[in-house]
Amino acid sequence: MPDRNEKLSVTFWSLVLNLVLGLIKCVVGNLAHSRALIVDGLHSLLDLSTDLAVIYGLKMSAKPQDAEHPYGHHKFASLANLFIAVSLVVSCLFLIRNGIVDFRNESTRLPEVAALVTAIVSLGIKEILFFWTRHVAKKEQSRLLLTNAWHHRTDSLSSLGVALAILATILFGEDWAFLDSLAAVALGIFLLWEGAKLLRKACNDLLDTAPEHMIINDIREHILPTPGAIAYHEFRARRVGDMIEVDLHLQVEPTLSVEAGHMIAKAVRKNILQRHPEVLDVLIHLEPATDPHLKSQGVFDFSTSIESGTGAGDSKDK
Repeated sequence: MPDRNEKLSVTFWSLVLNLVLGLIKCVVGNLAHSRALIVDGLHSLLDLSTDLAVIYGLKMSAKPQDAEHPYGHHKFASLANLFIAVSLVVSCLFLIRNGIVDFRNESTRLPEVAALVTAIVSLGIKEILFFWTRHVAKKEQSRLLLTNAWHHRTDSLSSLGVALAILATILFGEDWAFLDSLAAVALGIFLLWEGAKLLRKACNDLLDTAPEHMIINDIREHILPTPGAIAYHEFRARRVGDMIEVDLHLQVEPTLSVEAGHMIAKAVRKNILQRHPEVLDVLIHLEPATDPHLKSQGVFDFSTSIESGTGAGDSKDK
């Protein structure tokens, strides 16, 4: 099973740093006369809501089954993922809109060096958070954390735009202040595209969309090598939060006892769960390997002979 403590740890530090950075940028922006830094600080404070959503999703998804949620609470992670993706898209839209408005109004700012230093420090910290969160997300195969990592990237790129604009204004005068707006629009468009992809993935998870074909094929490889497993069909998999649920129809020798067939199904389930920690559960429907059950869309073990005489060549992968 994925390490929930590591995911909670990186999100907790993200929450703390977003709070500290947001307050510092707002205060320094006000004292150093940088409206862009103030807006950037508000952006960091808004990121607190996404961190809280991640913590909520992780804690709720870890709760055991109950009467109202007999299949567990893992969908709460998908719901939190959707909230963060929507927040990311909305943040990018506002970033683009504000950049266009500022560019048209030819707004000018005469910030001080303190604002530049704060923006650069914020950029560095947010990039560290981005790479750290993305590392944990890939390690634990967590889409929820990966979405939040890209939210960190929006804040770091926002700080980059602010830093460039402040630097240009300090070096060349207020005539170069438009770089802030130009950078905000360009970065906003890029992040909007990334946010739209994350939003699509979040919606797919809630709609029980199957995982990627590579993952499905990898899971399938651990079925037929199990001794006693002759064929299978009706293989299905869906994402449940950061986890995957699998169910399939497994065919075994028809002369076996119920107990023997159950032990084969149990071994198949164990093989999948041991080799794929991202799989939450495997539901197996047991069937005898006779003509009515060996369907053409099933997968057949060519090394096994069946008394019914069904040809191995009649079976193919679904």
